[in-house]
Amino acid sequence: MNSGLARIVVAIVALPFVIAAIIYGSWYFFALMGTILLIGISEMLNLLRHKNSKPQTFAAFLWGLIFLGLTFFGKTELLLPAFFMFAIFVMTVELFRNTGSDMMNMAATWMTVFYPSLLIGSMILLRNTGGAESHSGAQLVFLVFLSIWACDTFAYYGGRMMGKNIFFERVSPKKTWEGAITGFFGALIGVWLVRYVYLTLDIPFIMSLPQTLVIGFLGGTFGQIGDLAESLIKRDAGVKDSGALLPGHGGILDRFDSMMFVAPLTYVYVTYFV
Repeated sequence: MNSGLARIVVAIVALPFVIAAIIYGSWYFFALMGTILLIGISEMLNLLRHKNSKPQTFAAFLWGLIFLGLTFFGKTELLLPAFFMFAIFVMTVELFRNTGSDMMNMAATWMTVFYPSLLIGSMILLRNTGGAESHSGAQLVFLVFLSIWACDTFAYYGGRMMGKNIFFERVSPKKTWEGAITGFFGALIGVWLVRYVYLTLDIPFIMSLPQTLVIGFLGGTFGQIGDLAESLIKRDAGVKDSGALLPGHGGILDRFDSMMFVAPLTYVYVTYFV
């Protein structure tokens, strides 16, 4: 099966579960994000081991789940104290490990929890906007996902059909300006489509069209930056994909790298500017 067909098959199989988790929210969405988190942490740990670091595996999984749990239960005021405790915990454990490269090991562990744990947690915060089962939170999550997926799709085919000018050769030599630009407009179309579907179903939408397009801008801009950032990590680790879980897509981090930049920015935008 070629990679293009594999991408489509994986999307068809996974999409109903993702949509259901977003719509029903609560523990269903927590389970989805928790699964993404655990696999993402595992992939990140493997990438870091390619750099000969020895991150604290138990600490990464434990504190990743703690941070995700705090966001799920709305205890955002505890995130900063928890981060202090996490930093102290990692440094204390490292005193007794004696594995060499202590500073690299601690930095790798912190990196694993910050990326992807804290960034994925922002999706929980978005989904719980207006209550864990509200339409408002589901709409925000759909906006983030559609902006990213539409951007990826438009960028992929735009780059294949028109791509001539390399976008960021040092990090990802196959990406082109033509693909990046079509991806940006794809993100705008994606968020417009989410709003259109809700209004067509006579369901009030949380945002005006201009406010909605701002999320499209975030997806089309910072989604691509998030993709490049993950490519930077993979390139430094000397691997093509973060994993092989999703045929045609690579690993979880390959599929959700854009989300980990767009979701936190969307949360800040919705919380402080809308």
